[in-house]
Amino acid sequence: MTAWLEDRQVNLGPPLQRATLWVLAAQAGRLVTKDRLVGALWGDAAPKTAEQSVYTYVAGLRRLLEPERGRRGPFTLLTQSANGYSLARDVCRTDAEDFEQRLAEARRFQAKQDLPAWLRELEAGLGLWAGTALGGLPGPFCEAERTRLESLRQTAREDWADALLRLGRHQEALDAVAGLTAEAPLRERARELQMLALYRCGRQAEALDVFHDIKRLLTEHLGVDPGESLRRAYERILRADPSLAAAPSATAVTAHGEFVRPRQLPRDRRIFVGRAETLVRLRALLAPWDGDDPQAVVAVTGTAGAGKSTLAVHAAHAVSDHYPDGQLYLNLLGATPGVGRLNPLDLLGRLLRGLGVRSESVPSDQDEAAAMLRDRLAGRRTLIVLDDASGPEQVRPLLGLPAGNALLVTSRESFAAADDCVQLVLGRMSRSEAVTMLAKLAGAERVAADPSAAAELADLCGGLPLALRLAAARLMENRHTPLTELNARLRDERRALHELESGDLAVRASLQLSHDVLAGSGHEPDRTAAAALCHLGVLRTPDATPEVVAALLDAPQDAAERAVARLVRANLAEPGEQGRFRLHDLVRLFAMELAERRLSERDRDDALDRVIGLYGTTVRLAMKLIDPHRVHPLHEFAACEPFALTGGADAFAWLERERPNILAVAAQAMGSPNSSLARSGAYLAFSCHWPLVYTGHHPETVTLNRQALEVGERLGDPDISALANSYIALGLGYMGRYAEALAYHRAEVDLLRTCGDAFARMRALGNLGVTLNALMMHKEALSSAREQLRIAREIGSAVGERHALGCAGEAHLGLGDTASAMAAYVEMVSLAKEAGDAMQHSDALMCMAEVYMAQDDPRSGVMLFEEALVLMRESRFRGLEARCLGNLGRAERLTGRLDRARAYLQETIVVAQECGADYWVDFAREELALLGESPEDGPSRTVDGSGGAEGSARVQNAARAEGSARAQNAARAEGSAGAEGEEEVDAVAHG
Repeated sequence: MTAWLEDRQVNLGPPLQRATLWVLAAQAGRLVTKDRLVGALWGDAAPKTAEQSVYTYVAGLRRLLEPERGRRGPFTLLTQSANGYSLARDVCRTDAEDFEQRLAEARRFQAKQDLPAWLRELEAGLGLWAGTALGGLPGPFCEAERTRLESLRQTAREDWADALLRLGRHQEALDAVAGLTAEAPLRERARELQMLALYRCGRQAEALDVFHDIKRLLTEHLGVDPGESLRRAYERILRADPSLAAAPSATAVTAHGEFVRPRQLPRDRRIFVGRAETLVRLRALLAPWDGDDPQAVVAVTGTAGAGKSTLAVHAAHAVSDHYPDGQLYLNLLGATPGVGRLNPLDLLGRLLRGLGVRSESVPSDQDEAAAMLRDRLAGRRTLIVLDDASGPEQVRPLLGLPAGNALLVTSRESFAAADDCVQLVLGRMSRSEAVTMLAKLAGAERVAADPSAAAELADLCGGLPLALRLAAARLMENRHTPLTELNARLRDERRALHELESGDLAVRASLQLSHDVLAGSGHEPDRTAAAALCHLGVLRTPDATPEVVAALLDAPQDAAERAVARLVRANLAEPGEQGRFRLHDLVRLFAMELAERRLSERDRDDALDRVIGLYGTTVRLAMKLIDPHRVHPLHEFAACEPFALTGGADAFAWLERERPNILAVAAQAMGSPNSSLARSGAYLAFSCHWPLVYTGHHPETVTLNRQALEVGERLGDPDISALANSYIALGLGYMGRYAEALAYHRAEVDLLRTCGDAFARMRALGNLGVTLNALMMHKEALSSAREQLRIAREIGSAVGERHALGCAGEAHLGLGDTASAMAAYVEMVSLAKEAGDAMQHSDALMCMAEVYMAQDDPRSGVMLFEEALVLMRESRFRGLEARCLGNLGRAERLTGRLDRARAYLQETIVVAQECGADYWVDFAREELALLGESPEDGPSRTVDGSGGAEGSARVQNAARAEGSARAQNAARAEGSAGAEGEEEVDAVAHG
């Protein structure tokens, strides 16, 4: 490797410093992170001093490239940011880049059948070579680049020999291919060109010897037979086929231009796995079992790397007997980097020439050429395979071919709107198919030795054939690398796409092209779609909606909807139900890289903040529609138009659909170093409390609020810390872990002891009282409830007053004062009914039922428990049902209605397990044991994270101590944070 600065050669220093320059030059204009540089230079064997060495090499390069800048710069050619380094794109040029541009230009001339220009560009590109690429440069990156460039060189030399043959320069072609076959004796295309050159030089026997030689080498070294193309060339040479006398490009054209039967399909892959259902569908469309005419147009679409081309060629070979008049094949170059796509007229011209029309007879008018093609195909049965179409517009002149002919198209774009077209969208392979493919490519023994690692590798590749092939190539590069090691590298989001590269194939490059086509489009929706993909890299959510995209882009929703639809049509997003969509795992990693490269840190933070605002405002709107008595801690989220919700049922459905995304965004924000984002993330978590209570997702409540507690401690924010302690305690209480919950309640009370916010203190006292009751510490609970009641009445908190009455009633019941307990509950029922608070109403009914149970009147208890259960289910209080069902089962057992008891207790187990409420699972099992039954889902366990009373006391006190308090966390403890309508929301600081 050598370098010139203007016209002066530069001494680049030691090998690792030269390798550093190549890593930067190969990615000129793009940020190369320090971690990526270290990985490029040393891979997994990086020394502890690697980062310091990188600083040294960069400093050395800066002194060489800009000596006039001194030691401290400022430097303009090799710049540094917080994350890494970048070599300026406009001042750096490499001969490797020139070589690849020459190849691209050569392919363009080849597509136009301009053979002299094709040869000229190939010779110019090969003339740039002066030895082994990047000879002597160390490191994984340079090794991979060396392999890639050498592969391109070999392909270019084969193309060079091919061009010479087509121009009739057979001896020159033979000389050109001789050196290539000596260097790479297993390259089948080079051997085929050598055979053809020998035959045209009158050396038929030697040409046949070449075939026997390559067949022997393939068997010895790879254990495979020659491919179909090589075998066909051998057979044609063996029988001295007259077509061999002409150049391959002219084999379809005769002297008189009559119709010929082309056989242009590329060789079918030797290894093809899976896609059985799609193949059956393709065969049914292209070769109907009843002999009817085939479907006119069949489009195989899907994301980059889904295996569309391989599948299409495989299917075309499978149905070739159905098309006796020939099979035409064209690569439309719709997604080939650096090459202009075929325009419709060029496409028609190539098809007509393939069918025997002389070049000078091909019309120069597109409509005339299309008419000639239709005339040429009338009464025929021909299959035309068009690979890599840029979209329906590129092939529109071919739509409407005569019946009996078929068009098989592959594209990254949707063909759903094309006329008379059946579209098959190619998704990810199943895990079993993907593992089988790995076994075929990397070795069955290797996969069989660790099937779980192979299954994980298939998942990490997202079932994408291109990714699977690249992963297999990684494994084959080092046959001693265990699958688990490659899996570990792919799990690292920063390295995954880098690992999925081999030679000139890369998942990243394929996806980059799809993005760049959109970003460089002249249509605004395309550019918005590209921006949307970039911004989606900010989020870490399972899926998304157009509303989320609108928030990310800070754009109108209709523009976001069009952008999402465009991403789906481009197969960069996978559509879901109800307007939702998701990114394939590898597309998501690419989007994350895009966001890192294209958006500033502030832009990324602002986009995430807007999504937090979208979710925060919509969660609160949803809860207002479901239950206006429940309110949330006040926080000013970023202004965002919320999702459109029409009522309680719609709100419930939206909360359940979006729950994984809301929790993911809250967790992502709380993990941000940006204090403002972390604070908003914590308040989004607090806003999720009521939705999680209603649906019974209690473990998620605890997990989410533990992270919020870390935020409060990190930011030194006592309000966040107090609220997080409260919600953790409530979540633990729902699961019956009262001793753990008590510590968090006391921490909340301590934090608020000197707080001037009376509402917050009242709320904390009420929550504490419920847990004290659950632990049968009734005297302290009664004191806490009385203090809560006093504060509630002072500040006019009706919800707090009702909660305090319930807590006091529970304490009285625990102390044996059933009269006082019933009086408190009666007042609570009256106030709850008057306010229309269904949650506290159902809780008060259960509390009254528990008084009847304590008075040995289970029949009255059953009536009230049933009334409470109906009210709960009408209001969708799923998280509170386990307590009511369990007590109903116990009450029915005591009345002697054992079948009803059994049914309620079995249902208790189901609901409690869904909600993570272990206490009620155990309670129901113990009750079933008293009925002489062992429930189907396992033996009775004694699990009580609270460390509270166990054994016989547990059942005896179920209705009084544990039972009545079990769900009061939701309706009473947290209810103290409620308020009557919007007025009180505005009146309290932490409501």
